[in-house]
Amino acid sequence: MTAVRTGGKVLLILLLALLFIAGLALLFLYFWPGVGKTPNKAEREEYARRTRQFYDGKFHNINPVTTMTGQGYPASDRRTPKTKLPAERPQLLESPAADDLSFTWLGHSSFLLQLGGRIVLVDPVLSERSSPVSFIGPKRFSELPLKAEELPEIDVLFVSHDHYDHLDYPTVRAVKDRVGAFVVPLGIDAILRGWGVAAEKIHALAWWESVELDGVRYTLTPGQHFTGRNPLRSNATLWGGLYADDGHHRMYYTGDGGYQESFREVGERLGAPELMIAECGQYDTAWAKIHMFPEDTVQAGLDAGAGLLIPVHWGSFCICNHAWDDSIRRVTAAAAEKGLPLATPKIGRTVPFSALPACTEAWWEKFD
Repeated sequence: MTAVRTGGKVLLILLLALLFIAGLALLFLYFWPGVGKTPNKAEREEYARRTRQFYDGKFHNINPVTTMTGQGYPASDRRTPKTKLPAERPQLLESPAADDLSFTWLGHSSFLLQLGGRIVLVDPVLSERSSPVSFIGPKRFSELPLKAEELPEIDVLFVSHDHYDHLDYPTVRAVKDRVGAFVVPLGIDAILRGWGVAAEKIHALAWWESVELDGVRYTLTPGQHFTGRNPLRSNATLWGGLYADDGHHRMYYTGDGGYQESFREVGERLGAPELMIAECGQYDTAWAKIHMFPEDTVQAGLDAGAGLLIPVHWGSFCICNHAWDDSIRRVTAAAAEKGLPLATPKIGRTVPFSALPACTEAWWEKFD
């Protein structure tokens, strides 16, 4: 009987410990600022009025999509490089003309555009980890070209979706007062307001909705993906890409997502983009429908009628099992085979649009 009582006490203690840990986890998910708020009931009702993609309390893809699709890749022993990838210091155009366009890759999917005489910052993650906290999560394996505090005044900041490798709390907090306007998918406005961004600065869009700011038209384009900073509240916010047209240049950024028909529709409805910046990396057979494989990235560029393609979503964080340089090697091979012009600028280098076609150095081959 003594052994039974002792065993019962041990089980009770374990149960209480598990309940305590679960309680802490719930408190973290709902109150830690880096996780962010989720839209309230009134906001969800508005989403249902604005888009057919919102029903049953969440956003949906155009076609039903299974997030996890089966057996994944075996883990490569080269998921990160042996040495940290270098980054250059951005050299933005001084007093750019209205018809100037330049591109600066900041690593992963973060980049700066100078477009229509304006500075546009996209999916800025300038922390050492892609995570809600600073001490755990995917760690950056490339140098930072600059710190968030060193960014210039930003006219427009675009966020494609709420995943931690695209929407970073410390970066937003550092730059929010130096940003003129935020253009985001529906639902991310709730997160930004919770982080102290003034509501009047935020333009929240459904797919195909546009906003014109200082002569540049920004349109949210469809994607095939999912969202959820809080795993208990999946797809509470929308996802998508960005099409920007200033009357001189047309730029299309895909955001994250699997290959689907909307790439062709973007080109048909909005015009073939001169510059297309496309997801390439962090793919796996385990989630084949929500991230593009490199060959899909090239096909997406062809579908949209892109004049020039820049692959992003690689080179900084490892959130997959393939080798860190597998994506760039495969996409350059596929682009050469299909005859699609590809630019591969170094991290941090500012490249004017006219110089991008010659920006083809395979710089990653210098690193193991």
